Amino acid sequence: MKISVMGINENELVSGKVLAEMGNEVIHVCKDSAHVEDMKRGLYSTNEKEIYNIANNSAIHFTSDMSKALEQSNMCFISESDSNDAGALFHILATAKEIGTHMNSHTFIVDRSSLTMNREEQIKKTVQSELDKRASNLTFEVISNPDFLRA
Repeated sequence: MKISVMGINENELVSGKVLAEMGNEVIHVCKDSAHVEDMKRGLYSTNEKEIYNIANNSAIHFTSDMSKALEQSNMCFISESDSNDAGALFHILATAKEIGTHMNSHTFIVDRSSLTMNREEQIKKTVQSELDKRASNLTFEVISNPDFLRA
């Protein structure tokens, strides 16, 4: 299965590693194109090195192009940024909005948030709003899988 993981922070890299170890192809998406290019060249921080040897895993890819990533995958994982609850919710819903803008086939959206409240309905409404703006009849599922559970 091809899976997009929105972000390349520590939690997201761990999720990507586990998903790749389970036999999936993983595409990490990050808006910071310089960081993406560094990751592709094997230039990553100490924390990133500790997670796994990215350069030697052909099942893990990096891009700053969300549209390209969603075009190649049928499942995507989103999680909060390293911020407080209000900032985390903003990040999750902003990512959901982008998914609704760029998805081009049936997509399983997995909420990896560790926030205490279930975000499933908010994510559904946000994605559907973007699909409605496009007059799209694409379908999607939102699944809650908090980061304390296995990816």
